[in-house]
Amino acid sequence: SNAKSLLKTTNVEWISAAELQKAACCNLSESFETNPSVDVSFTDAITGAKQIQMLGLDGVYTQILSENMPLLRGLSASYGLNYLPGSWIESIQVAKGTGSVVNGFESLSGQINVELFKPSTADKLFWNTYISSTGTIENNFIASTPVKNNWKTALLGHYSYQGQSVDQSGDGFADDPEMNRLTLLNRWEYTGHENRHIAFGVRYLNENRVTGQLSPVLSEGDEFVQPYEVIMDTEQGEFHSKTGFIFDKPGTSLGILSSLRYHKQETSFGNSFYSGMQHSLYLNAIYQSNFNCLKKIYKVGLNYYADNYKENLEGLNDYEFIRNDQTIGAFGEFNYKPNERFSSILGMRADHSRKL
Repeated sequence: SNAKSLLKTTNVEWISAAELQKAACCNLSESFETNPSVDVSFTDAITGAKQIQMLGLDGVYTQILSENMPLLRGLSASYGLNYLPGSWIESIQVAKGTGSVVNGFESLSGQINVELFKPSTADKLFWNTYISSTGTIENNFIASTPVKNNWKTALLGHYSYQGQSVDQSGDGFADDPEMNRLTLLNRWEYTGHENRHIAFGVRYLNENRVTGQLSPVLSEGDEFVQPYEVIMDTEQGEFHSKTGFIFDKPGTSLGILSSLRYHKQETSFGNSFYSGMQHSLYLNAIYQSNFNCLKKIYKVGLNYYADNYKENLEGLNDYEFIRNDQTIGAFGEFNYKPNERFSSILGMRADHSRKL
């Protein structure tokens, strides 16, 4: 259920679905309970925001990917670990230290890549449910089937509901927020050609949270003060695709990864109101070949990130933030393995960021 290769150059730990079952994880944030390399901690006890810590550094220094494409970026960084159900995860690869230059520039302390069940690996029908005495109801399902003309599809679903706030500590604040979350993922895969790979998917998430103080507070003047309540409404949609071509020359291929996402969040913190909207585009083109020898393999390619943010904060002072972040990068990686006793990887990349 947990493995690490002693022959590969990179320090990568592989976590399978069997290892995740030991932790009985409900989402990605609970998938590392049996892994000593990764710690997940709360950054905000009221709203339930979490972050990853690796090698003693905060999560901003760790690159978190979903099948080698960005998973947590921008507005989804605080709560994105809760958005991915644990039953969807097929395996996790944890790389300690600086990651590969192929996937970007953000992996300073480590890189975490999450592999989800695909139409070719998912069960024909899977469903589980969880019900607790605190009012929590959770359902997960996976269904896959072949389609005509060499297409396969899979539908992954998740619904969780927390019907009441729980305050076992008795401090007047909710330990777990009231929550209503729906997540759907539809994946498609084409298997008609041996030298061609086409896959794409559409994901949608809608979540509502209510947390904070449970009842009005009695002030020093024996007057009841309106409780500090936090209400969060989140909506996220994503389209991603992978296209690969294998050429006649052995070990030569071209892969194109793309992702288009929007994220909308509206939150009220007491008397303050925050709204944010993010549109993101990601492109990655990777060409792999060799110098007429499979012992000398190289990869070259281009990355492109584009993020558009529109944020508003209303309260004592009103603020509006609008910006566009664009980053383009080029990379090259050379893998030299003359024999079983020696292996070396040399990577280099250059990136240019622009903010408007």
